[in-house]
Amino acid sequence: MAIIAISRQMGSEGYTIAAAAATALNYDYVDRQMVVTAAKAYDVRAEALAQVADQHLAGWQAFNEEKLRYRTFLDAAYYKFAEKDNVVTAGRGIATLVHGISHALRIRIIAPLDVRVARTMKKENLDHAKATHRVHQYDQDVTARIGYLFGPAWMIPENYDLVINTARDDVELYTDMVVALASHPRFRSTPESTQLVKDRSLAAQVRAAIAQNDQTRATHLEATADKGHVSLKGPVWNAGIRDEVLRVAKGVPGVLSVSGDEVVISRFHSLLG
Repeated sequence: MAIIAISRQMGSEGYTIAAAAATALNYDYVDRQMVVTAAKAYDVRAEALAQVADQHLAGWQAFNEEKLRYRTFLDAAYYKFAEKDNVVTAGRGIATLVHGISHALRIRIIAPLDVRVARTMKKENLDHAKATHRVHQYDQDVTARIGYLFGPAWMIPENYDLVINTARDDVELYTDMVVALASHPRFRSTPESTQLVKDRSLAAQVRAAIAQNDQTRATHLEATADKGHVSLKGPVWNAGIRDEVLRVAKGVPGVLSVSGDEVVISRFHSLLG
C-alpha cells in the first residue's frame, strides 16, 4: 500500500500517466477535485479557493490570510485521501505534503520544452508561436503560484524519489515505471508510517476547524497530533479566544485530548485588543 504524489509540467503527460498508474495499481486517483472536496467539507465556496490557487502572481508574494486559508483547507482535504493509502494524487505542490512519510512515493514528471510545445500545439490546436507562449506563460505562473503556496522545495529534484523525462511519446513505458516503483517493498506502509499520516491528517482537521470557526478563524496556530492527542502552539488575542480554540479542537472527530499549554496571549495582541 502506498501513496503516490505526482508533480508535473504542462505538456509532460503527467496527468495521463498518473491516471493510468492508478488504474494499473487499482488505486484511487485524485487531482484538482480536492479543491472542490475541501470547499464542500468546510463550507467554503470552491470558487473562492480556486481563485487563490489560480491567481496570476508577479513573483514571490508575502504571507496573507487567503494563502493560509487555502492551504489549511487543501491540507485537510488531501490528508483525508492520504489516510486511505492506495491513492495516486496529481496536483500543484502536493508532493511537499508527504515529505517524511516512508510509504509515500514522490514523482516529478517533466519533458523538454520543444516536446511540451509540440504536445500543446496538438492538444489545444495552436500554432507554434502561440503554443510556445502558452507553455512559457504557464511555467512562469505555476512557478509563482506554487512557490507562493508551498515554498520553493517543490521545484528541487532532490525532493523527489523519481524524476521522469517523458521525451519519448510512450505513456505505457512511463506508467510501468511508476507502477514498478510503487510496487517495491520500500514503499509498503508500516504501522509507524500509517500512524504518521493519521497524525498529520488529524492535525490538519483541527487547523481547518479552527480556521472555519468565526471566533477563531483569525488565529494562526500550529497543531500537531500524536495518536489522538493534539497540541496547539501560538499566540491568541485573549483568554476567551484561547478557550474557544481549545473547545473547537476538542470537538474534532478523533481528538482524544488537547493541550493548550503553548497557546499564549500575546502582549502585542493584548495591546491591540
